[in-house]
Amino acid sequence: MLGKVRFDPATGAPLSETKEYPPYETGGGSGVRSPVRDPDANWKANRDAALTNGELESSSQGLLGYFRKIHRTVRDDPNTSLDRSAALAVKRIKADHKRIYDSVAWLVLAERLCRKGYWVVWMLDHFTPRCPHCGSGLKFKQGVDPIGYCASSAEHGDVDGVIRNLVCERYNETFATDDHHIDQLEIL
Repeated sequence: MLGKVRFDPATGAPLSETKEYPPYETGGGSGVRSPVRDPDANWKANRDAALTNGELESSSQGLLGYFRKIHRTVRDDPNTSLDRSAALAVKRIKADHKRIYDSVAWLVLAERLCRKGYWVVWMLDHFTPRCPHCGSGLKFKQGVDPIGYCASSAEHGDVDGVIRNLVCERYNETFATDDHHIDQLEIL
């Protein structure tokens, strides 16, 4: 993911606080961070020298590693049953949707775990919502409920309903054999 929530897209490990600035000639110029080894991340040896600020789409290991890291910071006693269910769900989500923004995959995962009976409200505090059209961050208009708008394009307008529909569609495409089709999300 990108934005306030950033992690290594290959492992799910947190990123360093300090930025590195590669030479401009090699495609650098903006600050990037290196992944920090984390016991809950699925560490890969080739990530020792990697530089990233996160991605819009991570690997299944990256998304699962991030889930495990956050799950352990939220709960004192991690639920191994929840970890197993999350691992299976992430594998299915990523297998069915090669190109899926982390923010949408995160909501599909939260919906799946919620429907399996797990308490997952905490997951909503640990992702950055993105415009489903362009991947841009969202800005919010306050009201009874905050309304999310694409921060880059006025043409995209209010994207709350689009995000909800997209998450329902992806959920149904991935888990339709297990559950009935859903029309509404339980988590949002």
